[in-house]
Formats: sequence, structure tokens, C-alpha cells
Amino acid sequence: MTIDKQKIFQQKKRVAILSMTINALLSAIKLIGGFIVHSSVLIADGIHSLSDLAASFSVFIGIIISNRKSKTFPYGLYKVENLVAIISSFAIFLAGYEIARDVLLQKPQKIQSFSVAIVVVVLAMIITYAFSTYEKKVGQKINSPSLLADAQHVKTDMFSSLVVLIGIIAQYLNIIWLEKIAVIVIVLFILYSGFEILKESIKVLLDASIDVQTLQKIRELLEREPLVVNINSITGRNSGSYIFVELDLTLATNTLEEAHKFSDYIESKIKEQIPYVEKVIVHYQQGHKTIKIAVLTDEKGNLCTHFGSCPKIHIFTKTPQGFNEQIIDNPVAKLERKRGVGLAKFLKQNDISCIILTHQPDSETVLALLTSYFIDIITTDKQHISQIDMTKINCI
Repeated sequence: MTIDKQKIFQQKKRVAILSMTINALLSAIKLIGGFIVHSSVLIADGIHSLSDLAASFSVFIGIIISNRKSKTFPYGLYKVENLVAIISSFAIFLAGYEIARDVLLQKPQKIQSFSVAIVVVVLAMIITYAFSTYEKKVGQKINSPSLLADAQHVKTDMFSSLVVLIGIIAQYLNIIWLEKIAVIVIVLFILYSGFEILKESIKVLLDASIDVQTLQKIRELLEREPLVVNINSITGRNSGSYIFVELDLTLATNTLEEAHKFSDYIESKIKEQIPYVEKVIVHYQQGHKTIKIAVLTDEKGNLCTHFGSCPKIHIFTKTPQGFNEQIIDNPVAKLERKRGVGLAKFLKQNDISCIILTHQPDSETVLALLTSYFIDIITTDKQHISQIDMTKINCI
């Protein structure tokens, strides 16, 4: 299925704008409510929402710039998102400092309307939970790590509001020390958010490795490929929302053409399996390739005309002394349907290099599978397996 990148970009941009709007609204509600009821803890949480607004703004900027192309920056402008995020993190630290200075050192004011304060906090919690759930759903649908991260960030605001609720109750009951503790917890929320943004952004700017799970997924994918003799190294780095992968492989091939063909194939395979991979660079060297030639026959050794239902498979393995022959039963010959597909998969599992047939398989699906498995098809006019001279078969 073709991915409409422009449509996904517009979706991401709309959600990012909505995230900024929600955070601005939450901040306004809390700050106005805090000044009305004289709640320093509610005012503190309103400033916390401003830090969330800064974070969501950095997501929006990253989405906009990451969609641009430039000849001056051939690897893309994705890291601008991380630069903006670092600036936002320092703004968050400053907000935390100002809250700690102004709220913890000032004389607390008595809340004038307890019911209004409660309504403000509960309303903020409902809005935060609803939006974070929506943003997470959209992020999963379009596979956007930036929206998923922002959804989690917004969700933390709901938990901080619980702390605010404690602070309001404490202030109403004139339990000053409990209110101070609530403010300290909110400040810690702010500092932690800033630290996480700063840490992740610096890691990306310094080209830190992508996560272990993604590297392992790439390794498992490569280990299933018969052409890969050895995986020398797998490295990857993030750039904004995107991933760049570099592979050093030993390939069982004797030609540069086949190696280049495999490089294109494995890049498309990795991009298909792992979201947001921008580019895969493959460095390869030639390794030892065991040549295995398969011939499909009937019980008497006559070459079959139908690919999937041939009862016997002759496998010739090339050695320094010549060819070793092994005759096995076709495991899919008696299946009612998809025999060709099943046989193609079986040949791949047995590391077959090429297959000798009287004509190419009629099924386009089978042909596509054999091509993707790098199994060459060699056609012959010979009728019996004894007439085939394996030493003259050009199978690479």
C-alpha cells in the first residue's frame, strides 16, 4: 500500500496545532482560576502547562521543518526539531526556577472560592485526559513517534493536576506545609520534563545509537536472508523523527550486480518493517557461497512441467570434488492449493541458489517470490535429469 506522505504530514500538523491550543487553553484556565481564587499551587500548575505548550510547539516546528527538502542539507533538516527542543527545555528549567522562587518564598494567600478552584482543576484533568487519549490514537494510526511522545507528555499534566488538587485542599484547610510539598512536586514534574527533552535532543545531536529493540529487529530480519553470510555490524542514528541505518554485511554472492540488487531489496524490506527509516546504507564484501541447484522431476527422473506438484526434488550441492546429489520428496506436492508458493518458500529455507525447469512458472506470485528470494530460474530443453550436465550450469 502506497503511503500518502502529504496526507500524513497534514494530519500530524493539525494534531500538533491542536496540542498547542489545548495547552494554551489549559494554562489560561489554571492561571485565571488561580488568580481568582488566590491559589498559588494552581498558578504554579498553570505555568507548568506553559512548559507543555513550549514542548508541543517544538513538536510542531519539527513537523513543519522535517517536511522540507534542501540541496544544502542532503541528509535533511530533521535535527532542527531537536535544536528547538533544547531551547524549549531551558525555557522549562527557567519556569521551574521561577515557580520555586516565587511560590515557596512568598506568603500563601487564602483561597477565596474553594468550589471554583475544584471546578478548574477537574475541568483541566478532563481536557488533558481526553486530548492525550485522542493524540495517542492518531499517533498510533499514522505511526508518528513525535505525536505519541507528546501524548504521553500531555498525560503527565493530568497527574500533576492531582497534586494541585491536594494543594488546593491544603490551602483551603490552611495546612501550609502540605501546600508547599504539592508545589515542590509540581516543580519536580517541570524539571523532569525539561531534563527528558534536553537529554533526548542531545543524544540525537551527538548521533547516539537507535534503541536496542530496533537494532535487534533489523538483525533478525537480516538473519532470515540466505544471501547474508555474516552480519559484521549494524548501526543506526536518529535525526528528528527519522532513522538512518548503516549495515556492514558479508554476502554470499559472486557478482556486484547481485549484491547491489540485494542492497536495494534489504533497504525496502527494512523500511517496510520499521517505521520512519529514511535511508539504509549497505557496505558489503563477498563471502563463500554454497551453490545449490534444484531440479524438479517425477518418480522416473523426467523433468516436471508443473512447478508445485512435482513429486521429487533433486538438490545438487557444489563441492571442490564435484556435485553431491540429494533426492527428497516434495513436501507440498499433495496440498490442495498454493503448492507453488509453498515450494518457493521451501526452496528458500534450503538455501537453493537456482532451479532448473523446462519453462518458467505460470504464476506471477511464484515468480515474484523466487525473485525476492534470489533464486535464479534456468530453463532447459532436456527431458530427463540424466541429460543435464551440472558442470555446465551457470548458477551464481
